[in-house]
Amino acid sequence: MKRTLRSEAETRALAGALAKRLAALLALDPDRAIVLGLTGDLGAGKTAFVRGFVAGLDPAREAEVSSPTYALIHQYPGTPEVRHVDLYRLESAADVAGIGLYELWSEPGLTLVEWADKLSRAIPGPHLDIRLAENPRNVREIQLETTDPALRMILEDLAR
Repeated sequence: MKRTLRSEAETRALAGALAKRLAALLALDPDRAIVLGLTGDLGAGKTAFVRGFVAGLDPAREAEVSSPTYALIHQYPGTPEVRHVDLYRLESAADVAGIGLYELWSEPGLTLVEWADKLSRAIPGPHLDIRLAENPRNVREIQLETTDPALRMILEDLAR
């Protein structure tokens, strides 16, 4: 799925809509783990996407969302649980393993990973690849892809 986003509000709205659909999927299968790998240049809208995603599940938590660049992982308890990971400062695969990211992938709930392109190996299991790009007119292009059939159905629903 590819879409043009003309504002941060549109980015947050799309992320919130996706979050609600993924939460519905997890309500049917609460032991499922889904990873969303976000990539894009600095300022492309990755943290804005996460902010909208968390707000889509619990609007009261939107203000809590910030980039976990120094903390590396923020957790937002709830149903489903949301984990927000930022790999910007990590420099090697050993650093990624050291924060326990690979273990998080199997934890039930949703894990959003900013700078997922820093990972040395592909994300296992059900996941979405989300690429954000900003063009000179301050318009963002977002592309969401998956190989998982259930997640693909959600993307098709969002595209309508």
